[in-house]
Amino acid sequence: MNVYSIGMVGASAEPGEMTIEELARRADIAFTTIRLYQHRGLLHPPARRGRVGIYDQTHLARLRLITELRSRGYSLAAIKELADDWQQGRTLTQVLGLEAEAVAAITPGVELRLLPNELARHFEGVDLTPASMNRAFELGLVAFDNDQIIVHDPAFLEVGSSLARMGVPLEEILDEYEHLRATTNELAERFTRLFQRNLWQPFADAGMPAEQITTLTESLATLGPLAETIVQTTLHRALADQAAQFLDEHATALAHKNQPAPPKRAPRTSSNRG
Repeated sequence: MNVYSIGMVGASAEPGEMTIEELARRADIAFTTIRLYQHRGLLHPPARRGRVGIYDQTHLARLRLITELRSRGYSLAAIKELADDWQQGRTLTQVLGLEAEAVAAITPGVELRLLPNELARHFEGVDLTPASMNRAFELGLVAFDNDQIIVHDPAFLEVGSSLARMGVPLEEILDEYEHLRATTNELAERFTRLFQRNLWQPFADAGMPAEQITTLTESLATLGPLAETIVQTTLHRALADQAAQFLDEHATALAHKNQPAPPKRAPRTSSNRG
């Protein structure tokens, strides 16, 4: 394993952390709007790292929520009043389930901290180059803290190392992860739009009545597990269908390969020629 300089790749950043410019880009709003929301008390302050404000996924979720409410016709004053009204007993986050609690619920809470040689043992015989580690960092799979490598998703580490031991090149494993994440992002967006059309929109149209808040929050909390079950069941069936199709397509070649070879005939000589 080539471990030189691995610990330096992206050492100053953590996945999910953003400057105000990056937050504005991801939220698709002007950074001056972010400062306006902070001034109005709609957005909680960022963490400070020296003189730089560091934002995270909870800020992004809050901005998307504000954008959604504004698209439904709510003024900033109404949104602020909504937040203040619920602040005493139940925060806007808890009511709608669209920020910190929801982020915490869907983000793996366990991470591994490994030294480069410890990570290498998971990929015996594979050269973990700085280039491959940098790509894993860009995909959000790992981060770096001095001489330690932080693995955000131990489950993927196990899957990835198993595929590598089977002979799948590391670059292909990362390619498939990137493609899979794009696919799952699309699935998540579909379920989010499903929630918005059928649950959120009627709630918003009714003026966000307080008596429906608990039901709405419970529905959102249930949607995730239901989506995971549907995806898992559908994927299992699709894999079975693809495996059967593959075997059908190659059955003739497999049957031919497994047939015993015909006995060899003795060469004909002059004495046994008719």
